Amino acid sequence: MRVKLCLLFFVFASYSFASCSAERKPPSPAVQEYLEEVVRIMQANFVHRATINWVAFKQNMLAQASGAQTIEQAYPAVEFAIGALGDKHTQFYSARPVKGPEKLPAKQPPLYPDEPVAEDIGYIRIPWVVGSKEQLDAYITQVQAHIKARDKPALKGWIVDLRGNMGGNMWPMLVGAGPILGEDTLGYCIDANNTKTAWRYEKGKAFADGDIQAETATYYTLKSANPVVAVLTDTLTASSGEAVAVAFKARKHTRSFGAVTCGVSTSRSRFYLSDGSVLLLTTEVFADRRLVRYGHSLPPDESLRPAEVVPRAIHWIREEYKAKN
Repeated sequence: MRVKLCLLFFVFASYSFASCSAERKPPSPAVQEYLEEVVRIMQANFVHRATINWVAFKQNMLAQASGAQTIEQAYPAVEFAIGALGDKHTQFYSARPVKGPEKLPAKQPPLYPDEPVAEDIGYIRIPWVVGSKEQLDAYITQVQAHIKARDKPALKGWIVDLRGNMGGNMWPMLVGAGPILGEDTLGYCIDANNTKTAWRYEKGKAFADGDIQAETATYYTLKSANPVVAVLTDTLTASSGEAVAVAFKARKHTRSFGAVTCGVSTSRSRFYLSDGSVLLLTTEVFADRRLVRYGHSLPPDESLRPAEVVPRAIHWIREEYKAKN
């Protein structure tokens, strides 16, 4: 995708107040210039910029960097300021790692197994995905192939399982789920200027304001259009996974089951800083096809314990199918 908490802001403010009486050595001119660069980017692009007192924010950030003489010594001040934004999705990747305990290599999040369902129910899991264009193309092909293999005229409806989808690239996910989502405007990204970027699926292509973001030449069309759909979510459904959940919001004959999502239903933009560090800054919130904005956790229509989710979804699909037909 373009593609930390309120408590941290309280800690930030408290630190500033508690330390105001102590004598502070100002950071070096190079550090001050670097931190001003960071604040300029945040102030111009952060999706919730109107909620921040930027004068106080900059003063507190410089105070946190008191005595810093090198850019590396200023990195903790950047991290601390990101926490003060009150945003869970923004991240900072320093060009030169700060010395500290050796970290273990990052592990890929797990891929959940498919759920067994009855013969009259279609089932598709939409997992997280990252990777090269070839890997993303293969992902789309696999998801739509699974839909094709499980599709039949007698289906009462579909379960779309987003549990464990921790994000990655939303566009292959939307193309993969496209046969079930249907050809329509699916949602929006909305920035701090209220500029809207529309998502759309049509004939194997996912668009952002008319520009193709992902596609497959061999797209599939369901045997029965506009099916009943049950969407499953949990607390690990995050970021791009939440984008897919948003895409199903306000769709006819659709209901969600499970647990509240992670709470990062937002889009990030990548900014390269002058030292080569990268700031992934939250610049947009997701909105559904009705233009209802999110940017927070998505509660399911029915909150359920894990063992109850699939049986309840199947029961609802059958009842909704009867009502629909």
